[in-house]
Amino acid sequence: MDRWACVDALYFPLQVLLSEHPEWGDHPAAVLDKDHPQGRLLHLNRRARKARLHSGMRYGQALALVPHLRAAVVDDELLEDSSRSMAKVLNDYSPRVEPHRELPGLFWLDVSGMYRLYPTWQRWVEPLRARLREVHGIYVHIVVGFTRFGTFAVVRSTRQSGAFETPRRERQAAQKAPLDLLDLPSSVLSRARRLGLETVDDLLAMPAEGVRRRLGDRAFRLYRMARGDLRPPNRSFEQQQLAQRSDHLDHEEKNAHRILFLVKRHLHTLLDILEERGEKLAALDLVLQRREEADLKATIAPAEPTLDAGLITDLVRLRLESLPVESGISDVLLTARGARTTTEQMRLFADKPPRDKAAANRALARLRAEFGADAVVHIVPTRGHLPESRFSLHPLDELTLPDLAEADDKATPKAVRRFFPAPLRLRDMSAAPTRAGPHTICGGWWVREVHRDYHLIALDGRLLWIFYDHQRQRWYLHGEY
Repeated sequence: MDRWACVDALYFPLQVLLSEHPEWGDHPAAVLDKDHPQGRLLHLNRRARKARLHSGMRYGQALALVPHLRAAVVDDELLEDSSRSMAKVLNDYSPRVEPHRELPGLFWLDVSGMYRLYPTWQRWVEPLRARLREVHGIYVHIVVGFTRFGTFAVVRSTRQSGAFETPRRERQAAQKAPLDLLDLPSSVLSRARRLGLETVDDLLAMPAEGVRRRLGDRAFRLYRMARGDLRPPNRSFEQQQLAQRSDHLDHEEKNAHRILFLVKRHLHTLLDILEERGEKLAALDLVLQRREEADLKATIAPAEPTLDAGLITDLVRLRLESLPVESGISDVLLTARGARTTTEQMRLFADKPPRDKAAANRALARLRAEFGADAVVHIVPTRGHLPESRFSLHPLDELTLPDLAEADDKATPKAVRRFFPAPLRLRDMSAAPTRAGPHTICGGWWVREVHRDYHLIALDGRLLWIFYDHQRQRWYLHGEY
Protein backbone atom coordinates (compact mmCIF):
# COMPACT_ATOMS: atom_id res chain seq x y z
CA MET A 1 0.00 0.00 0.00
CA ASP A 2 1.26 3.50 -0.89
CA ARG A 3 2.34 5.70 1.99
CA TRP A 4 2.73 9.48 1.75
CA ALA A 5 4.09 12.14 4.07
CA CYS A 6 3.09 15.81 3.80
CA VAL A 7 5.72 18.30 5.00
CA ASP A 8 4.41 21.82 5.68
CA ALA A 9 6.57 24.78 6.73
CA LEU A 10 4.11 26.93 8.66
CA TYR A 11 4.10 30.57 7.46
CA PHE A 12 6.99 29.78 5.13
CA PRO A 13 7.51 33.36 3.80
CA LEU A 14 7.77 34.64 7.40
CA GLN A 15 10.29 31.92 8.30
CA VAL A 16 12.39 32.81 5.24
CA LEU A 17 12.25 36.52 6.18
CA LEU A 18 13.38 35.84 9.76
CA SER A 19 16.18 33.57 8.53
CA GLU A 20 17.41 36.48 6.38
CA HIS A 21 17.08 38.89 9.36
CA PRO A 22 17.74 36.85 12.52
CA GLU A 23 18.03 40.08 14.53
CA TRP A 24 14.29 40.64 13.98
CA GLY A 25 13.36 37.62 16.10
CA ASP A 26 13.02 39.73 19.28
CA HIS A 27 10.75 42.30 17.60
CA PRO A 28 7.26 42.28 16.07
CA ALA A 29 7.82 41.20 12.46
CA ALA A 30 5.63 40.72 9.38
CA VAL A 31 5.74 39.94 5.66
CA LEU A 32 4.35 42.62 3.32
CA ASP A 33 2.73 42.24 -0.07
CA LYS A 34 4.46 45.49 -1.15
CA ASP A 35 6.87 47.90 0.51
CA HIS A 36 4.49 50.84 0.69
CA PRO A 37 2.38 52.48 3.41
CA GLN A 38 -0.71 51.06 1.67
CA GLY A 39 0.83 47.59 1.54
CA ARG A 40 -0.84 44.87 3.59
CA LEU A 41 0.53 42.55 6.25
CA LEU A 42 0.44 38.92 5.10
CA HIS A 43 2.16 36.83 7.81
CA LEU A 44 2.96 37.94 11.38
CA ASN A 45 5.07 36.46 14.15
CA ARG A 46 3.77 35.93 17.68
CA ARG A 47 5.06 39.28 19.00
CA ALA A 48 3.24 41.15 16.22
CA ARG A 49 -0.02 39.32 16.95
CA LYS A 50 0.34 40.04 20.68
CA ALA A 51 0.66 43.72 19.74
CA ARG A 52 -2.85 43.39 18.21
CA LEU A 53 -1.72 43.48 14.60
CA HIS A 54 -3.44 41.16 12.15
CA SER A 55 -3.21 39.93 8.56
CA GLY A 56 -4.67 42.34 6.00
CA MET A 57 -3.80 45.46 8.04
CA ARG A 58 -2.22 48.36 6.16
CA TYR A 59 1.51 48.84 6.77
CA GLY A 60 1.12 52.53 7.64
CA GLN A 61 -1.63 51.75 10.12
CA ALA A 62 0.47 49.00 11.71
CA LEU A 63 3.47 51.35 12.09
CA ALA A 64 1.29 53.91 13.81
CA LEU A 65 0.28 51.27 16.38
CA VAL A 66 3.70 49.55 16.67
CA PRO A 67 6.52 51.94 15.61
CA HIS A 68 9.21 49.27 16.17
CA LEU A 69 7.55 46.82 13.74
CA ARG A 70 10.01 45.08 11.39
CA ALA A 71 8.50 44.29 7.99
CA ALA A 72 9.65 43.59 4.44
CA VAL A 73 8.63 41.97 1.16
CA VAL A 74 9.89 38.44 0.46
CA ASP A 75 10.44 38.14 -3.29
CA ASP A 76 9.52 35.02 -5.26
CA GLU A 77 13.14 34.26 -6.16
CA LEU A 78 14.16 34.04 -2.50
CA LEU A 79 11.17 31.80 -1.75
CA GLU A 80 12.07 29.55 -4.67
CA ASP A 81 15.70 29.27 -3.55
CA SER A 82 14.64 28.43 0.02
CA SER A 83 12.11 25.91 -1.26
CA ARG A 84 14.76 24.18 -3.37
CA SER A 85 17.11 24.06 -0.37
CA MET A 86 14.35 22.31 1.59
CA ALA A 87 13.74 19.91 -1.29
CA LYS A 88 17.42 18.91 -1.37
CA VAL A 89 17.25 18.01 2.32
CA LEU A 90 14.01 16.07 1.85
CA ASN A 91 15.60 14.16 -1.03
CA ASP A 92 17.91 12.51 1.53
CA TYR A 93 14.86 11.04 3.30
CA SER A 94 12.74 9.90 0.36
CA PRO A 95 13.42 8.83 -3.25
CA ARG A 96 10.50 10.97 -4.48
CA VAL A 97 9.83 14.54 -3.36
CA GLU A 98 6.93 16.49 -4.89
CA PRO A 99 6.58 20.24 -4.25
CA HIS A 100 3.12 21.80 -4.12
CA ARG A 101 2.41 23.78 -7.28
CA GLU A 102 1.18 26.93 -5.55
CA LEU A 103 2.27 26.77 -1.89
CA PRO A 104 6.03 27.17 -1.37
CA GLY A 105 7.31 25.26 1.62
CA LEU A 106 4.81 22.38 1.23
CA PHE A 107 5.94 18.98 -0.08
CA TRP A 108 4.78 15.40 -0.42
CA LEU A 109 7.23 12.57 0.16
CA ASP A 110 6.74 9.01 -1.03
CA VAL A 111 7.56 6.94 2.08
CA SER A 112 6.29 3.56 0.85
CA GLY A 113 8.45 0.83 2.31
CA MET A 114 9.96 3.04 5.02
CA TYR A 115 8.32 0.90 7.73
CA ARG A 116 10.88 -1.77 6.91
CA LEU A 117 13.71 0.59 7.89
CA TYR A 118 12.22 2.37 10.91
CA PRO A 119 10.44 0.72 13.86
CA THR A 120 8.18 3.77 14.33
CA TRP A 121 7.30 6.77 12.20
CA GLN A 122 8.71 9.09 14.88
CA ARG A 123 12.18 7.63 14.25
CA TRP A 124 11.92 8.85 10.66
CA VAL A 125 10.07 12.15 11.26
CA GLU A 126 12.01 13.64 14.18
CA PRO A 127 15.53 13.56 12.64
CA LEU A 128 14.13 15.22 9.51
CA ARG A 129 12.42 17.98 11.51
CA ALA A 130 15.55 18.50 13.61
CA ARG A 131 17.79 18.82 10.54
CA LEU A 132 15.55 21.40 8.87
CA ARG A 133 15.31 23.34 12.15
CA GLU A 134 19.00 23.33 13.06
CA VAL A 135 20.62 23.67 9.63
CA HIS A 136 18.09 25.81 7.73
CA GLY A 137 16.12 27.43 10.55
CA ILE A 138 12.82 26.08 9.14
CA TYR A 139 10.13 24.62 11.42
CA VAL A 140 7.84 22.06 9.80
CA HIS A 141 4.93 19.77 10.63
CA ILE A 142 4.83 16.30 9.07
CA VAL A 143 1.81 14.02 8.70
CA VAL A 144 2.27 10.45 7.42
CA GLY A 145 -0.73 8.78 5.81
CA PHE A 146 -1.99 7.03 2.71
CA THR A 147 -3.06 9.77 0.25
CA ARG A 148 -1.72 13.13 -0.78
CA PHE A 149 -5.02 14.89 -0.17
CA GLY A 150 -5.58 13.30 3.24
CA THR A 151 -2.13 14.22 4.58
CA PHE A 152 -2.40 17.73 3.11
CA ALA A 153 -5.81 18.39 4.68
CA VAL A 154 -4.73 17.13 8.10
CA VAL A 155 -1.39 18.96 8.27
CA ARG A 156 -3.00 22.24 7.17
CA SER A 157 -5.88 22.01 9.65
CA THR A 158 -4.21 20.56 12.77
CA ARG A 159 -0.72 22.14 12.53
CA GLN A 160 0.63 19.00 14.21
CA SER A 161 2.86 16.06 13.29
CA GLY A 162 1.71 12.46 13.42
CA ALA A 163 0.97 9.27 11.51
CA PHE A 164 -2.18 7.31 10.60
CA GLU A 165 -2.22 3.54 10.92
CA THR A 166 -5.26 2.95 8.69
CA PRO A 167 -6.73 4.71 5.62
CA ARG A 168 -10.08 4.98 7.41
CA ARG A 169 -8.68 7.11 10.23
CA GLU A 170 -6.91 9.37 7.76
CA ARG A 171 -10.14 9.84 5.80
CA GLN A 172 -12.13 10.68 8.94
CA ALA A 173 -9.57 13.26 10.05
CA ALA A 174 -9.34 14.83 6.57
CA GLN A 175 -13.13 15.24 6.34
CA LYS A 176 -13.09 17.37 9.50
CA ALA A 177 -10.63 19.86 7.95
CA PRO A 178 -12.03 23.42 7.60
CA LEU A 179 -12.26 24.62 4.02
CA ASP A 180 -10.69 28.01 4.83
CA LEU A 181 -7.36 26.25 5.57
CA LEU A 182 -7.12 24.39 2.26
CA ASP A 183 -5.90 27.15 -0.06
CA LEU A 184 -9.23 28.09 -1.66
CA PRO A 185 -9.73 31.66 -2.97
CA SER A 186 -11.59 34.05 -0.67
CA SER A 187 -14.39 34.44 -3.25
CA VAL A 188 -15.00 30.66 -3.21
CA LEU A 189 -14.93 30.58 0.60
CA SER A 190 -17.50 33.37 0.87
CA ARG A 191 -19.89 31.48 -1.44
CA ALA A 192 -19.28 28.28 0.54
CA ARG A 193 -20.18 30.03 3.82
CA ARG A 194 -23.43 31.28 2.34
CA LEU A 195 -24.24 27.64 1.51
CA GLY A 196 -23.37 26.55 5.05
CA LEU A 197 -20.24 24.64 3.96
CA GLU A 198 -17.46 24.78 6.54
CA THR A 199 -15.59 21.44 6.36
CA VAL A 200 -14.56 18.90 3.74
CA ASP A 201 -17.35 16.64 5.00
CA ASP A 202 -19.91 19.39 4.25
CA LEU A 203 -18.46 19.75 0.75
CA LEU A 204 -18.66 16.01 0.08
CA ALA A 205 -22.34 16.01 1.03
CA MET A 206 -23.14 18.12 -2.06
CA PRO A 207 -23.69 16.59 -5.52
CA ALA A 208 -20.74 16.92 -7.89
CA GLU A 209 -22.58 19.06 -10.44
CA GLY A 210 -23.77 21.40 -7.70
CA VAL A 211 -20.20 21.96 -6.50
CA ARG A 212 -19.01 22.76 -10.02
CA ARG A 213 -21.92 25.10 -10.79
CA ARG A 214 -22.04 26.95 -7.47
CA LEU A 215 -18.38 27.03 -6.38
CA GLY A 216 -16.36 26.77 -9.58
CA ASP A 217 -13.57 24.58 -10.94
CA ARG A 218 -11.12 25.18 -8.08
CA ALA A 219 -13.54 23.83 -5.45
CA PHE A 220 -14.65 21.03 -7.80
CA ARG A 221 -11.05 19.88 -8.14
CA LEU A 222 -10.70 19.80 -4.34
CA TYR A 223 -14.01 17.90 -4.18
CA ARG A 224 -12.77 15.22 -6.60
CA MET A 225 -9.46 14.87 -4.73
CA ALA A 226 -11.31 14.44 -1.44
CA ARG A 227 -13.49 11.72 -2.98
CA GLY A 228 -10.45 9.96 -4.44
CA ASP A 229 -11.63 10.44 -8.05
CA LEU A 230 -8.70 12.67 -8.97
CA ARG A 231 -5.04 12.02 -8.36
CA PRO A 232 -2.74 14.93 -9.19
CA PRO A 233 0.07 14.07 -11.63
CA ASN A 234 3.49 13.39 -10.14
CA ARG A 235 5.84 16.39 -10.25
CA SER A 236 8.92 15.00 -8.55
CA PHE A 237 11.71 17.34 -7.57
CA GLU A 238 14.79 16.55 -9.63
CA GLN A 239 18.02 17.11 -7.77
CA GLN A 240 20.47 17.95 -10.51
CA GLN A 241 24.20 17.75 -10.02
CA LEU A 242 25.99 21.06 -10.30
CA ALA A 243 28.25 21.53 -13.30
CA GLN A 244 31.22 22.38 -11.10
CA ARG A 245 34.99 22.03 -11.23
CA SER A 246 37.75 23.16 -8.84
CA ASP A 247 41.54 23.39 -8.64
CA HIS A 248 43.73 23.48 -5.52
CA LEU A 249 47.08 25.18 -6.16
CA ASP A 250 50.23 24.05 -4.33
CA HIS A 251 51.63 27.56 -4.56
CA GLU A 252 49.71 30.83 -4.58
CA GLU A 253 49.16 32.07 -8.12
CA LYS A 254 49.50 35.81 -8.78
CA ASN A 255 49.46 35.83 -12.58
CA ALA A 256 46.08 36.47 -14.25
CA HIS A 257 47.11 34.71 -17.49
CA ARG A 258 48.00 31.46 -15.69
CA ILE A 259 44.70 31.61 -13.78
CA LEU A 260 42.92 32.06 -17.11
CA PHE A 261 44.67 28.90 -18.37
CA LEU A 262 43.33 26.96 -15.35
CA VAL A 263 39.80 28.21 -16.04
CA LYS A 264 40.07 27.35 -19.74
CA ARG A 265 41.24 23.82 -18.88
CA HIS A 266 37.94 23.08 -17.12
CA LEU A 267 35.65 25.14 -19.36
CA HIS A 268 35.26 22.52 -22.12
CA THR A 269 34.30 19.86 -19.55
CA LEU A 270 31.62 22.14 -18.06
CA LEU A 271 30.22 22.95 -21.50
CA ASP A 272 30.05 19.22 -22.34
CA ILE A 273 28.02 18.59 -19.15
CA LEU A 274 25.55 21.32 -20.11
CA GLU A 275 25.30 20.09 -23.69
CA GLU A 276 24.41 16.57 -22.49
CA ARG A 277 21.48 18.12 -20.58
CA GLY A 278 20.33 20.01 -23.66
CA GLU A 279 21.46 23.33 -22.16
CA LYS A 280 23.80 26.16 -22.98
CA LEU A 281 25.87 28.21 -20.57
CA ALA A 282 23.92 31.18 -19.22
CA ALA A 283 26.39 32.21 -16.50
CA LEU A 284 29.73 31.09 -15.10
CA ASP A 285 30.34 31.68 -11.38
CA LEU A 286 34.01 32.12 -10.58
CA VAL A 287 35.36 31.96 -7.00
CA LEU A 288 39.05 32.66 -6.37
CA GLN A 289 40.01 31.73 -2.83
CA ARG A 290 42.82 33.47 -0.95
CA ARG A 291 44.50 32.23 2.21
CA GLU A 292 44.84 35.54 4.03
CA GLU A 293 42.01 37.63 2.54
CA ALA A 294 38.38 37.30 1.52
CA ASP A 295 37.51 35.30 -1.60
CA LEU A 296 37.18 37.03 -4.94
CA LYS A 297 33.85 36.28 -6.60
CA ALA A 298 32.67 37.12 -10.11
CA THR A 299 29.86 36.06 -12.44
CA ILE A 300 30.51 35.99 -16.19
CA ALA A 301 27.32 36.08 -18.26
CA PRO A 302 27.30 36.14 -22.09
CA ALA A 303 24.75 38.18 -23.98
CA GLU A 304 22.78 34.99 -24.63
CA PRO A 305 23.24 31.33 -23.62
CA THR A 306 26.09 29.81 -25.61
CA LEU A 307 28.46 26.85 -25.93
CA ASP A 308 31.20 28.97 -27.50
CA ALA A 309 34.28 28.33 -25.33
CA GLY A 310 36.25 31.08 -27.06
CA LEU A 311 33.64 33.72 -26.26
CA ILE A 312 33.45 32.67 -22.60
CA THR A 313 37.25 32.63 -22.31
CA ASP A 314 37.43 36.19 -23.64
CA LEU A 315 34.86 37.38 -21.06
CA VAL A 316 36.75 35.60 -18.26
CA ARG A 317 39.96 37.31 -19.36
CA LEU A 318 38.31 40.74 -19.16
CA ARG A 319 37.00 39.99 -15.65
CA LEU A 320 40.34 38.69 -14.37
CA GLU A 321 42.08 41.85 -15.52
CA SER A 322 39.92 43.87 -13.11
CA LEU A 323 40.38 41.56 -10.09
CA PRO A 324 43.28 41.94 -7.60
CA VAL A 325 44.73 38.46 -8.21
CA GLU A 326 48.23 39.71 -7.41
CA SER A 327 47.42 39.12 -3.72
CA GLY A 328 47.73 35.37 -4.37
CA ILE A 329 45.12 32.73 -5.32
CA SER A 330 45.12 29.33 -3.59
CA ASP A 331 41.96 27.69 -5.03
CA VAL A 332 39.82 28.15 -8.14
CA LEU A 333 36.14 27.09 -8.17
CA LEU A 334 33.98 27.17 -11.32
CA THR A 335 30.20 26.63 -11.44
CA ALA A 336 28.36 26.67 -14.78
CA ARG A 337 24.67 27.59 -14.81
CA GLY A 338 22.76 26.40 -17.84
CA ALA A 339 19.57 27.41 -19.62
CA ARG A 340 17.46 25.43 -22.05
CA THR A 341 17.34 27.02 -25.48
CA THR A 342 15.64 26.30 -28.77
CA THR A 343 17.13 26.63 -32.22
CA GLU A 344 15.77 29.60 -34.13
CA GLN A 345 13.76 28.57 -37.16
CA MET A 346 15.11 29.46 -40.59
CA ARG A 347 13.10 32.12 -42.34
CA LEU A 348 12.84 32.88 -46.03
CA PHE A 349 13.25 36.62 -45.53
CA ALA A 350 15.53 37.54 -42.65
CA ASP A 351 14.82 40.82 -40.91
CA LYS A 352 17.84 43.12 -40.90
CA PRO A 353 17.10 46.06 -38.64
CA PRO A 354 19.39 49.09 -38.91
CA ARG A 355 20.52 48.49 -35.30
CA ASP A 356 22.26 45.21 -34.49
CA LYS A 357 20.69 44.18 -31.19
CA ALA A 358 22.90 41.08 -30.82
CA ALA A 359 26.05 43.18 -31.22
CA ALA A 360 24.81 45.63 -28.59
CA ASN A 361 24.12 42.80 -26.14
CA ARG A 362 27.60 41.39 -26.76
CA ALA A 363 29.09 44.79 -25.99
CA LEU A 364 27.08 45.03 -22.75
CA ALA A 365 28.22 41.52 -21.80
CA ARG A 366 31.85 42.63 -22.18
CA LEU A 367 31.18 45.65 -19.95
CA ARG A 368 29.65 43.42 -17.27
CA ALA A 369 32.55 41.00 -17.56
CA GLU A 370 35.14 43.74 -17.06
CA PHE A 371 33.43 46.01 -14.52
CA GLY A 372 30.86 43.75 -12.82
CA ALA A 373 27.11 43.13 -13.12
CA ASP A 374 26.23 46.54 -11.61
CA ALA A 375 28.02 48.38 -14.42
CA VAL A 376 25.01 48.01 -16.76
CA VAL A 377 21.67 49.00 -15.24
CA HIS A 378 18.35 50.44 -16.35
CA ILE A 379 15.69 52.53 -14.66
CA VAL A 380 12.54 50.81 -13.38
CA PRO A 381 9.65 53.05 -12.20
CA THR A 382 8.44 52.35 -8.66
CA ARG A 383 5.73 53.75 -6.44
CA GLY A 384 7.05 56.19 -3.85
CA HIS A 385 6.30 59.46 -2.12
CA LEU A 386 9.61 61.26 -2.74
CA PRO A 387 11.19 61.85 -6.18
CA GLU A 388 14.18 59.62 -5.36
CA SER A 389 11.77 56.81 -4.44
CA ARG A 390 9.96 56.89 -7.80
CA PHE A 391 12.58 54.78 -9.58
CA SER A 392 15.21 52.16 -8.91
CA LEU A 393 18.22 50.84 -10.84
CA HIS A 394 18.11 47.18 -11.88
CA PRO A 395 20.77 45.15 -13.71
CA LEU A 396 20.11 45.05 -17.46
CA ASP A 397 20.43 41.50 -18.75
CA GLU A 398 19.35 42.12 -22.32
CA LEU A 399 18.84 45.22 -24.42
CA THR A 400 15.41 45.75 -25.97
CA LEU A 401 14.74 48.12 -28.84
CA PRO A 402 11.87 50.63 -28.63
CA ASP A 403 8.73 50.01 -30.63
CA LEU A 404 8.90 52.82 -33.19
CA ALA A 405 5.47 51.93 -34.56
CA GLU A 406 3.87 53.10 -31.32
CA ALA A 407 5.97 56.26 -31.04
CA ASP A 408 4.29 59.60 -31.60
CA ASP A 409 5.97 61.38 -34.51
CA LYS A 410 4.64 64.73 -33.30
CA ALA A 411 5.84 64.30 -29.72
CA THR A 412 7.92 67.22 -28.51
CA PRO A 413 11.42 66.53 -27.13
CA LYS A 414 11.53 66.04 -23.38
CA ALA A 415 14.11 67.45 -21.01
CA VAL A 416 16.35 64.92 -19.29
CA ARG A 417 16.89 65.39 -15.57
CA ARG A 418 20.09 64.09 -13.98
CA PHE A 419 19.60 63.02 -10.37
CA PHE A 420 22.42 63.22 -7.89
CA PRO A 421 22.93 60.09 -5.73
CA ALA A 422 22.43 62.29 -2.66
CA PRO A 423 21.17 65.90 -2.66
CA LEU A 424 24.04 68.43 -2.47
CA ARG A 425 23.89 71.14 0.17
CA LEU A 426 23.75 74.73 -1.17
CA ARG A 427 24.18 78.20 0.21
CA ASP A 428 21.12 80.36 0.76
CA MET A 429 19.23 80.42 -2.58
CA SER A 430 16.23 82.48 -1.48
CA ALA A 431 17.36 85.41 -3.65
CA ALA A 432 17.98 83.33 -6.80
CA PRO A 433 15.67 84.00 -9.80
CA THR A 434 13.07 81.24 -9.96
CA ARG A 435 11.92 79.84 -13.31
CA ALA A 436 9.23 77.64 -11.74
CA GLY A 437 8.02 76.83 -8.26
CA PRO A 438 7.59 76.36 -5.47
CA HIS A 439 6.24 72.82 -5.80
CA THR A 440 5.67 71.44 -2.32
CA ILE A 441 6.08 67.83 -1.22
CA CYS A 442 4.83 67.15 2.28
CA GLY A 443 4.13 63.94 4.19
CA GLY A 444 6.10 60.79 5.02
CA TRP A 445 4.65 60.53 8.53
CA TRP A 446 4.80 56.71 8.31
CA VAL A 447 8.64 56.78 8.26
CA ARG A 448 9.85 60.34 8.88
CA GLU A 449 8.27 63.72 8.31
CA VAL A 450 9.21 65.42 5.00
CA HIS A 451 8.47 69.00 3.93
CA ARG A 452 10.23 70.26 0.78
CA ASP A 453 9.67 73.21 -1.57
CA TYR A 454 11.09 72.49 -5.05
CA HIS A 455 12.22 75.27 -7.44
CA LEU A 456 13.63 75.37 -10.95
CA ILE A 457 16.29 78.08 -11.37
CA ALA A 458 18.70 79.19 -14.10
CA LEU A 459 22.22 79.86 -12.84
CA ASP A 460 25.44 80.32 -14.84
CA GLY A 461 23.90 78.82 -17.96
CA ARG A 462 22.67 75.76 -16.07
CA LEU A 463 19.10 74.73 -15.28
CA LEU A 464 19.06 73.49 -11.66
CA TRP A 465 16.41 71.62 -9.71
CA ILE A 466 16.69 72.62 -6.05
CA PHE A 467 14.56 72.37 -2.92
CA TYR A 468 14.31 73.96 0.51
CA ASP A 469 14.06 71.43 3.37
CA HIS A 470 11.86 72.91 6.12
CA GLN A 471 12.92 70.24 8.62
CA ARG A 472 16.64 71.02 8.26
CA GLN A 473 16.11 74.64 7.15
CA ARG A 474 18.65 74.25 4.34
CA TRP A 475 18.80 74.41 0.54
CA TYR A 476 19.79 71.36 -1.55
CA LEU A 477 20.59 70.65 -5.20
CA HIS A 478 18.67 67.52 -6.25
CA GLY A 479 19.15 67.45 -10.02
CA GLU A 480 20.22 69.26 -13.15
CA TYR A 481 18.72 69.48 -16.65
